[in-house]
Amino acid sequence: MSTDSQTVEGGRWRTAVAAVLGLYAVGLVLAEAVLQAGAILATALALTLAVTKRLRLEQDVRAFVVASVALCLWQLLSPAVALATGAATKWPRGARYGQALDTVAGAAVACIGTLGVPWVLLGGIVVGGWLLATALGLFQHRVRWPWVPPSFTKLNLSRLHENFGTEESPRYASGGFFFHRLRFAHGAIAVLGPALAVLGRSRVTRQRVMAGAVVLGLLLSIYGAFARAALGAALGVCVLALLLLLRGTARKAGLGVAVALVVLVLLTPAWRERFGKAVDNLFGSGERSLAMSVGWRLVKEHPWVGVGFGNHKPAALATQAQTGITDLLATDAHNLWLTAWAETGLVGLVLLAAMHGLLARALVRRHRQGSLIATGALLSFVGFHVLALVHYLPFHPSVHLSFMLVWGLGLCRWAEAEA
Repeated sequence: MSTDSQTVEGGRWRTAVAAVLGLYAVGLVLAEAVLQAGAILATALALTLAVTKRLRLEQDVRAFVVASVALCLWQLLSPAVALATGAATKWPRGARYGQALDTVAGAAVACIGTLGVPWVLLGGIVVGGWLLATALGLFQHRVRWPWVPPSFTKLNLSRLHENFGTEESPRYASGGFFFHRLRFAHGAIAVLGPALAVLGRSRVTRQRVMAGAVVLGLLLSIYGAFARAALGAALGVCVLALLLLLRGTARKAGLGVAVALVVLVLLTPAWRERFGKAVDNLFGSGERSLAMSVGWRLVKEHPWVGVGFGNHKPAALATQAQTGITDLLATDAHNLWLTAWAETGLVGLVLLAAMHGLLARALVRRHRQGSLIATGALLSFVGFHVLALVHYLPFHPSVHLSFMLVWGLGLCRWAEAEA
């Protein structure tokens, strides 16, 4: 093939990557279906690159990709194993079973990013999109949502009409374009890491200003969503970013902002009530405590191969007469590791730990080399695992795929963006 032909073909591949990643980034703030479309296209493009032998992955990235594929394959296989061993009586619902493919989305982004990442395009989409989402979320927080969306969108207004304040002074939970407070707040944690990294380390003033606006918008969105774990994760990520990225006066100013946010939360009656219920919810007779106890019961009954990926709900409901678990709480064990162990057994738990461990190792190496996006992805990774202590994040594909995009980009080359 001539040099000109190779150049043209390479340009087409880069255009395809830019289109896929651009679509994926739009989904971060717009809709779960858009995120899923971006992830599916990224996976298909990565497979095409692998089949045509165009992939050139660094060793640590290759290890992460292999671990991701291995976990995905076991998730797909585990329901059949559970059926064969009598741990399950039927296959999981199609929607839950299909979530196994979300597992390889981060690896797919890392693979297609080897052809080049349109950093300016992605930055523009994230900045503009999240500022719009923040404005929408603040309106939803203060005003009872008045407009009924078309039925085909399948948006649930009950989430926006839940009053966390009083009748005299109502405060509603922000949901952004997702119309769902947890998807909105947890997705914000995924983006918060990269925004903090750019704010703390970028050498371009305009970039820092835009990143600062996004960080403020993300924190306001989380505050308005009344998501306790998300707020705790956000504060933790912000403090870690201050310790990693700033020194002297800048660090003190950042800590001052964090303290101001804590004071704002403490002065809000609805937030004080939310935190007042948190201890009993986790360690007393609350919902999360019940869900986790049922998860442990499933682990003890089927420790090696689990009840099958996506089968937590029917397995938990089978214990309803003894445990009193409700239909809503039976969905998962409200903890990433406990749910993974219950569904995919010790095999799946080890593979999950390997995937996340290899990802962390690769991100840390790039952070030490000075990659801003890797630093942001590492902060996002920490936020994810704080949330994962009390939430099974893969249950909401929009949340899981948001983190996967950020992690995949964290493994891509950043040097070209510095120019």
